[in-house]
Amino acid sequence: MVLIKEKDKNKHMIKMKRNKRGFTLGEMVVTVAIIGTITAVSVPNYMRVKMQVNMEMVKQHLKTIGTHMNDVYNRNKQFPQDINRLGSSGEEVAITASLFGINRREYTTDGYTTGPNLSTFQFRTCPQAGRWGIAGDRCFTLTPLGITEDSGNGAAAFGVGASWGNSIPVYIISGINASASGGGLLKNLADLTNAEQIEYAAAWLEITALQLNGKSDYKIQNTLDGPALSFIDFKQPGQNSKLFDALLPSLIETLKAKGIYLTVKERPVADAGTTYSAVQKALGRNIGFVNVSSYASYYSQAREFSFQLAQPVKNKAEYRARIASASQTFFKYYIL
Repeated sequence: MVLIKEKDKNKHMIKMKRNKRGFTLGEMVVTVAIIGTITAVSVPNYMRVKMQVNMEMVKQHLKTIGTHMNDVYNRNKQFPQDINRLGSSGEEVAITASLFGINRREYTTDGYTTGPNLSTFQFRTCPQAGRWGIAGDRCFTLTPLGITEDSGNGAAAFGVGASWGNSIPVYIISGINASASGGGLLKNLADLTNAEQIEYAAAWLEITALQLNGKSDYKIQNTLDGPALSFIDFKQPGQNSKLFDALLPSLIETLKAKGIYLTVKERPVADAGTTYSAVQKALGRNIGFVNVSSYASYYSQAREFSFQLAQPVKNKAEYRARIASASQTFFKYYIL
């Protein structure tokens, strides 16, 4: 039996207590900092890799669709009328399966259009609403010639140049508030109080913002993380819109409270005309009666009013339901 002196026993107990001490504040701070650094570096890289894999899978599905679309054409001498309503042949089942795969990757499957006599087609797919930068950051367009991709705002596909960014002009007007006396589209604006002017003009802008989805045949959804739809206001020399312009800051804030985000930009008149023409052509509209080349000599100013909506309008029925309140407000002040 080994006897331990009381003095040695106390030393041993003190040493054990020292060995059981916890982390110091400095050690914890350093540890947290290291974990934070690792997380900051690894998480974005992981998300980027995941997004790249997701987009690559979408492209693979598009390649499969393209192959079988050509098979369908070779058999029927035309492409399908509606890619989302196909038959039960082997090729059509394979296309449907690939569409399901694209949808599983959180990409859209409703961007299918056809050419004259079903002799050609275009299928455009982008990240679903709210999934931009998560499911992917590119849009893909499949045609009989192959697959192309773009930066995702959809503007390039509608003839919009780089200087216009992600804004797509689908409508033109002339003179919102063309004179100090309140002429133009917003008549008798000068006869109202400031609060009434804001309510009146905001109602008109809300109606117009909702109309823009229809002006694109509901092909473009101007979500908060997608493209912006816009109209161009052309102004003739001598027209004065100072009254309306003074209201713009208040109008922007009023619309924002409704989930409608407005941006106003000056555009070169000639460029605005040709860009609008290109968009109409991409939408399949004939605007031969519009003399775009004369815009620069006829108008002195072009301003683009672009809108992004928290909840874009998806069809005509939804549009009619949503403009009811704004229309009541507008016609409370509008005088024919």
